[in-house]
Amino acid sequence: MSLWRHFCASFFVLTIAMAAPSIVAIAQSVTDELPAQCSAYATVPLPAEAEGVVAPNTPPDCASYRSYRGVGRPVNYSVARSCAWRERLAQQARLQQSPKWPDSWVVGGSLILADIYLNGAGSKRNIPLAMRFACEAEEGMAMLALPDIKKLDGAFPTHAPFEFCHYATTTVTEEFCLDYASEIESDRRGRYYNKLESQMSSPQRKAFDALLAAENAYVNAHVSEVDQGGTIRAIRNLGSKNILERLFHAEIVQLENKDWPAFSDKQAIESDRRLHDEYESKVHQLHAHTQEEIDGGAVTADHLARVEDVWEKYRVAWDTFARLRYPAAESRIHAEITIDRYRLLKTIE
Repeated sequence: MSLWRHFCASFFVLTIAMAAPSIVAIAQSVTDELPAQCSAYATVPLPAEAEGVVAPNTPPDCASYRSYRGVGRPVNYSVARSCAWRERLAQQARLQQSPKWPDSWVVGGSLILADIYLNGAGSKRNIPLAMRFACEAEEGMAMLALPDIKKLDGAFPTHAPFEFCHYATTTVTEEFCLDYASEIESDRRGRYYNKLESQMSSPQRKAFDALLAAENAYVNAHVSEVDQGGTIRAIRNLGSKNILERLFHAEIVQLENKDWPAFSDKQAIESDRRLHDEYESKVHQLHAHTQEEIDGGAVTADHLARVEDVWEKYRVAWDTFARLRYPAAESRIHAEITIDRYRLLKTIE
């Protein structure tokens, strides 16, 4: 399932009438038919541990999603749950975002509690309670997830924990969920790079650190060559950055496995020319944008030129690292990084 396949899903029309006996039934058995209205879950009892949680006056400084998924710290479901209870009360009190953990404003609290109780992560599984929390987080998301929860028929997911974020229906929730997923990926990549550096010589480590810095600069600069029009520009920016980060990681893994890029000597020599020609063509195309298009967020030739300068430094860093770490494939790596940029330029409008 694509993480964002439900992006254009519409909100469900929710009713508020539901008989109390139905709540008792769904609380007793996960095999019973789960109601298709969020109002039905509003009175599902909270566990005893929720009783003693003190409402915070400031945003909690704990980030439950990081403890739940092990981002920058060990997985600890008990700590995640304790934090999420406080985050939930902060959400209900409409406190401002945590300056340190802004993502917890959406993906903490009720949303993480929904994942915890749906998956039985460190606590007894309770699907009706999970639905209560999912409905608190975002009603459209909860209702969109419900058919897939019913398909489980009380069983646990077989491939990966259930994620309510996969069903986000609003731009705000989708943006925060995408950033949440990005944090998880970034943490895993960081651990891999740290392990890799432990196997490198001192010159290789220095070159790799420089490459990582150059890659970060390029990824961040790339945002300015992404169309900034419309209400989902933040999602487009995050998505574009994720694509580049995943590509970089995939190529590092490929090279570490001595799976060298499949470029002939002739293709390697021609890669620079192909990029140059595509760049010149793209500059000409972007100069044709009207002022109205530019004011609406269209990419300009100046944007492209600034990113190209940052990318060239990135390629130099790649050349330096490849010379030290993968000398047998240096020219082919240069060609691959160049063609990566060529292919990206072709997507810019």
